[in-house]
Amino acid sequence: MTAQRYETKEIAHIEVYGRHHGKMVAKLRNLSASGAFFELHQCEYVPRRGDMVCVTVHLGSLKKSHVMHAQVVWNQGLGFGAQFVTREDLLTKMLVK
Repeated sequence: MTAQRYETKEIAHIEVYGRHHGKMVAKLRNLSASGAFFELHQCEYVPRRGDMVCVTVHLGSLKKSHVMHAQVVWNQGLGFGAQFVTREDLLTKMLVK
């Protein structure tokens, strides 16, 4: 069963674990309970399938930030899709790499 996706125009900051590219700015194009689609602005590195990322979304209207961990499942051009993972799954996947 596929989770319902919701369109959004929020800005997200992406950090790729294990790579020193700093924070990348992306538009959060759509979001579901299980994952999201991001579109990066110009950047030197586009996260690839298998990369583990930390996503910070600043919710201006709520004056809050939300941090999520995810694994990239596909990428094309400056866009990529990621599946959310728990902190425990993140640590397990990082140890396997």
